[in-house]
Amino acid sequence: MQIKMNIPYASLPGYNGLYIDYVHHFDKVRAFYEFPFDNEGIFNSITSKKESYNNSAISRIEVCESLKTQNKFFNSGESAFLNIEFLKEPDTFAVVTGQQIGMLTGNLYTIIKALNAVDLSKSLSLKYPEFKFVPVFWLEADDHDFQEINNINILNKEGHPVNISYLQKGIEKERYLTPTGKIVLDEYINTFSQTLKDNLVQTEFTEQLFYLINRSYKEGIDLVTAFARFFNYILGDTGLIFCNPTDREIKKIMTPVFEKELNTFPATCELVVNKSAEMELKYEPQVKPRSINLFYTYNDNRHLIEMKDDKFSLRNTRQKFEKEELFNLLVSNPENFSPNVILRPICQDYLLPTIAYVGGPSEVAYFGQFRDVYDFYGLKMPVIFPRTSVTVLEGKVESFLEKYDISFDELFDEEIVSKKLLGKVNEINVEEIFTNFTDELNALIYTYGNELDKVDRNLVQALKNKYDKFIENIGFLKPKFVDSQMKQNDTTGKKLASVLESVYPQETLQERYFNIAYYLNKYGFDFIRELSNTIEVKKHFHQVISVSIKKDIEQPALFDNSIR
Repeated sequence: MQIKMNIPYASLPGYNGLYIDYVHHFDKVRAFYEFPFDNEGIFNSITSKKESYNNSAISRIEVCESLKTQNKFFNSGESAFLNIEFLKEPDTFAVVTGQQIGMLTGNLYTIIKALNAVDLSKSLSLKYPEFKFVPVFWLEADDHDFQEINNINILNKEGHPVNISYLQKGIEKERYLTPTGKIVLDEYINTFSQTLKDNLVQTEFTEQLFYLINRSYKEGIDLVTAFARFFNYILGDTGLIFCNPTDREIKKIMTPVFEKELNTFPATCELVVNKSAEMELKYEPQVKPRSINLFYTYNDNRHLIEMKDDKFSLRNTRQKFEKEELFNLLVSNPENFSPNVILRPICQDYLLPTIAYVGGPSEVAYFGQFRDVYDFYGLKMPVIFPRTSVTVLEGKVESFLEKYDISFDELFDEEIVSKKLLGKVNEINVEEIFTNFTDELNALIYTYGNELDKVDRNLVQALKNKYDKFIENIGFLKPKFVDSQMKQNDTTGKKLASVLESVYPQETLQERYFNIAYYLNKYGFDFIRELSNTIEVKKHFHQVISVSIKKDIEQPALFDNSIR
C-alpha cells in the first residue's frame, strides 16, 4: 500500500465546520477544549493526568484486575496482558478509543481508530521514555441502538453494495431497548454468516475468514464477546486492551459518577446547554443533554431516568423509585446503571488514566460541548486526537481515474465528473469524421473526373457509378460506428457508477460504509497490517491509499499461539 494523495477535509463532503477548524485552525475552537492535539498539548495532558489520577480514589490495581479478567475472556494476546500490568504503574497512561459493538467490528473506521490508538501509544512511548502508554478500546456495549449495529455493507460478487443484517429469530422488532452487550446470538447468526459468504467472491482467504467469523460469532455468545474476540483474531497481538464498561466490577468503580449525576441534576445538563449555546454562534452542536444523563436497565430493557412528581421514573414505563430506593439500587446493582453519550466520556476518564482519546469528526465536535462538565466532575478533558481518515483505492478504481484523468476529489461531484468523462469518450466525433471523409472524397472525384473526362467520358461515368455505390455503403456503415460509440458511453457510465459505489457508496465516505470483511476476503489479513504501516496518524488529511498487497495465505492471527 502507499498514500497516493492527501485531501483537505474541507474539499470533501461529510465534515462539520467545527472539526475542520479543530484540525486546521485550532485557535478558533480553543475555548471548547482543554488541550490542543499537538506535542505540547499531549505533554500537558500527561502531567495533568499524572497528578489528578494518581491522587484520586481510583485503584489502578482494581481496574487492572477487572481488565485482566475481561481480556482473558476476549482471547486477547500476551501483549495486551503485559500492557495491563504496565497500567498498574503510576507512570503509565492510556490512549483510548471506542465504538459501538457493530457486527464484525462495524464500519471500516472502527479498525482505523484501533490502529491509531496502538500507533499513537507506541510513538508516545518512544517520545517520552520516562512514561508508558497503552492503547485501550472502550466497548460501547450499554448502547441499545441495535438497528445501528446489527448490519454490515460489502461489495458483492458483481461489485455492487449489499447490506446484510442479523436479526434475532429472524424477525425485526419495532423497537429495541435491550443493551446490545446483553444480546445473545441465536441460530440465525448462521444465516447471517452464510448470506455474507454467498455474496462474497470466493478467494484463497475465504475459508480462513469464515473460520474466524464462525469461531467468534456463534450461537450462545453475546455480541460484546463476539465483537472483541473477532477484533483480536483479525488484529493480532497488538497490545490493544479491551474494556467492557457493562461489567459489574467496572460499574461499581464508576458508581461515584452516577451518584453525583443523580444528586446534582440538572447541573450537567445546564453546563452542556450553556456551552452549546456558545458553540451555536458559529457551529452546529452534535448532541442534546437530558435533565438526568443516566439510564437504568429494568426487565432487560434500558430506560432513561427522569424526575416526575418528586420521584425518579423510567421513561416509557410506569416504574418509579423513591430517591433512597434508587440510591440503594446503585449500591446493590450498579451494573443496571449506564451513562448516555454526555456522561460516557466522564465515566471513561474517571476510570482510566486517559491522556488522549482518538475520535472521529462527530466525536471531536461533541467533546467540545463537554469541557465544563469535566471541570464539574473534577476531571481534566484529555487531548481529543483526530483519527485518521482513509479511502482505499482498489486497482480497478485507480486505473479508471488514471485512464480518464479524473482527480479523486472530483468523484464527489457526479455532474462534473460525468461531463469530463463524456468529453474524454467523445473526443472521437464519428459524425465529423464521416462528413470530412465524404467531402474529401467528393473533391477527389471531381478533380480526377475532370482529368479523365479528357481521355474517355464513358469511363468517367463508370467511376461515378462506383463512387455512388461506395457512398451508399458508407451510409450503412456510419450508424454502426455511432451505435458502437453510444455503447462505449454506456459502458463507461456503468464503470463510473461502479467506481462511485466503491469510493462513495450511497453518497457516504467509504470508511463510514463498508465492513472489513470485504477487504479481508479479497486481500487477506495482510490488509490490516499494510493499512497500519501505511496510514500516517499525525497527518490530518483524508489519506487516499492505493492497495497493492502481496498475498500471503499464512495468517499470523490464525496460527499465533498468543491468541487463545
